[in-house]
Amino acid sequence: MDYRQLQNSVYQNASMGVTALKSMIPMVSDSNVKNLLIRQYNGYKAQKEITARQMKERGITPTEPTFMSRAMTTASVNMQLRRDSSGSNAAKMAIKGTNAGIIELTEKLNHTSCSSPEVIQSAKEYLRREQKNIESLKPYL
Repeated sequence: MDYRQLQNSVYQNASMGVTALKSMIPMVSDSNVKNLLIRQYNGYKAQKEITARQMKERGITPTEPTFMSRAMTTASVNMQLRRDSSGSNAAKMAIKGTNAGIIELTEKLNHTSCSSPEVIQSAKEYLRREQKNIESLKPYL
């Protein structure tokens, strides 16, 4: 995996975060959790924009996650939160989704042949922010 693929993985990870949280936020009943999710959403949105700009500067077009993966994420979020819109359930869902993204991106980082220290550092910083997102939600479980 080269820097193109690694950057696109970060882009897609942030994009899926935007998709999931865009569906979640309006349905969450706990205002504290909702505020944390809004902050996380804004972070994903900013990361997506920054990564897209960096990729375009290198002549790379970011690839969006597939329609099917976005649709399945939205449907799953809607189904789960219709049953239980509590802050605890929303925090649990956000933590699970964030963990899935961390696992996927960590695997890609561990198997990359990327020679760009900037791209690797950016991906690692993104992972650190994801860990902080999880820590901020844990008290609401």
